[in-house]
Amino acid sequence: DTASATIVDGKMYAVDHDGMLRVKMIYRTPGGGIRLKSFNSEEYPDEMYSGDEVKRIIVIGKVFWYSVLI
Repeated sequence: DTASATIVDGKMYAVDHDGMLRVKMIYRTPGGGIRLKSFNSEEYPDEMYSGDEVKRIIVIGKVFWYSVLI
């Protein structure tokens, strides 16, 4: 949903990070930073970005449906 690009903690979003398109859960952090989290956190650990680094990350929109293998 490209109309929903405002970050709500713990929701999943499509992001453009310096040209790399990814789907991550996003959490806001103090000082204007964000934390990007993957479902597969063993292989892809959380990524922390400060206020200045956040400018390189564009939230494309909120993911409204997804499926995972159990």
